[in-house]
Amino acid sequence: MNNYRNLCFDYGGTLDTGGIHWADFLWHVYQQHHVPVTHDAYYDAYVHTERYLGQHDVILPEHTFRETLRIKLQLQFEHLGLSEDVESLLRDSYSLVEQTMEQTRPVLQSLSQRHTLILVSNFYGNLYSVLREFQLDTCFHDVVESAVVGIRKPDAAIYELALCRNHLRPEDTLVIGDSLKNDILPAHSLGISTAWLAPHADTIPAEVTYHIIHLDQLLVLLKTT
Repeated sequence: MNNYRNLCFDYGGTLDTGGIHWADFLWHVYQQHHVPVTHDAYYDAYVHTERYLGQHDVILPEHTFRETLRIKLQLQFEHLGLSEDVESLLRDSYSLVEQTMEQTRPVLQSLSQRHTLILVSNFYGNLYSVLREFQLDTCFHDVVESAVVGIRKPDAAIYELALCRNHLRPEDTLVIGDSLKNDILPAHSLGISTAWLAPHADTIPAEVTYHIIHLDQLLVLLKTT
């Protein structure tokens, strides 16, 4: 039995979409709106936009998630050569995120009463604004954000930094994330237990300590470990 005092959460794909990668999440919205592009063209635009945002200071610290999402969609449409307005896609995708956050928030609030919660995320430098937007800012003891600290997952050094500056021990910590590459494998390499949020997984790799399909499973899991 292990009493995990510390919980390190990923943000994107874990807290906001329930384990669905953002590339897949947005492609579903594209399809719902019958945007006239192929999946390959869309994915190229998605990757191009993420790289562009990582190299340019487009997202400001005060930007909300809604503003961030609008910028991302606009850049994707520009890359795709589309002149359509992104507002309908923005409205529907943001609404889906809000619905997920309504389920995420009480789980994090409950866990934060008994555990130290740390957020470790590849993000754009505005994660504190995003947390305030979704009323999650009081849940986390610390936020370790790639654009701020200069380390990106899957580099395990970002988890080492999170442990070091919060005086946490790997054996007392559980990492929760949706990505094997970015969350599970780096944490496992440091001897940290992992909870993989993967609602559609076919196989469970050995590096996964626990497999979950909903975040609220943590409430039961952490009472029994």
